[in-house]
Amino acid sequence: MRLTIVYFLLFSINLHAETEKSYGWNIPNSSLNIGGYLDMTYDDTRIDDFLFNDIAMIVSGRQDRFDLLAEIELSHISLDGKSNQSGDIDLNVERLQLSYALSDEQMVRVGRFNSDVGYWNQAPIPILQDTTTKPHFVGKLFPRATTGLLFRQSINNSNTISFTVQNNDDIAHQENSVEINRHASFSYLGVYEDFSWRFATGRYRDTTGKDFHYTGFGSDYDTDIFTLQGELFFQKSKADNKKPYSGYVQSTWHLENEQDAVVRFEGYDDKLLNIEENVYLLGYVYRPTSNISVKGEYIHHSKLPLNRFVYSLSVLF
Repeated sequence: MRLTIVYFLLFSINLHAETEKSYGWNIPNSSLNIGGYLDMTYDDTRIDDFLFNDIAMIVSGRQDRFDLLAEIELSHISLDGKSNQSGDIDLNVERLQLSYALSDEQMVRVGRFNSDVGYWNQAPIPILQDTTTKPHFVGKLFPRATTGLLFRQSINNSNTISFTVQNNDDIAHQENSVEINRHASFSYLGVYEDFSWRFATGRYRDTTGKDFHYTGFGSDYDTDIFTLQGELFFQKSKADNKKPYSGYVQSTWHLENEQDAVVRFEGYDDKLLNIEENVYLLGYVYRPTSNISVKGEYIHHSKLPLNRFVYSLSVLF
């Protein structure tokens, strides 16, 4: 069975590599577009080592000043059709957001959307990411998603700020992230040719009633040869499960023939896990077309017994 799937995936890569595929399908006589993506991973440290990590459908549409985006996702489907070793399939609303452009400089968004915090949250689809695994801080020090209201203001071509507020329960569950029912944040993005930097700060309350405050900084330098990116976040709380700091530095080297080499160093202190350690990653990415990526990486932990190889295939259609 597994060999058959491997042959199918290799055939799919060759097929897509011959011709560039468009993204999604436009519903005739409408402004709606339907597409999706598949993300398949192999990690021999898991019980189900081969998983359809994400099977998602994306519906998008734009009409005048309105912009609609809905992303529905099935997660962690094993070869026997189970999700997380359970017969119950995990169906989740990743995003359900409606945006309205007040002007060329102002935008308001309502619904469930990616929190406007950090670089990784701005590239949620796996094919857009340079590694299969994410840095430790993603979803650990701040909510990955917010169900509420966002206001964004472009000060000029280089500077943008945003405010986010949530004062209600989440309309879905947070996958690999803290579960919240309150969230308020401020973020800033500055873009100057090849260089950009971010700042974010906010407070949230998890579903157990504990309050947390986070502050983070990040920068990104992107050229035709390489990309250098780094982020550092701090968390404060009276709770005993806080994460004092978590950060990373990642370098991606753009090789020939749509290939990238990735090196990442992480460091974090997690009181919930009662551990402070470093994580090292060495990875490779091959993109035969812009809607397919094949990744392989080795992750080394300085303390936890999680050293492993991870492989993935992502297809955007």
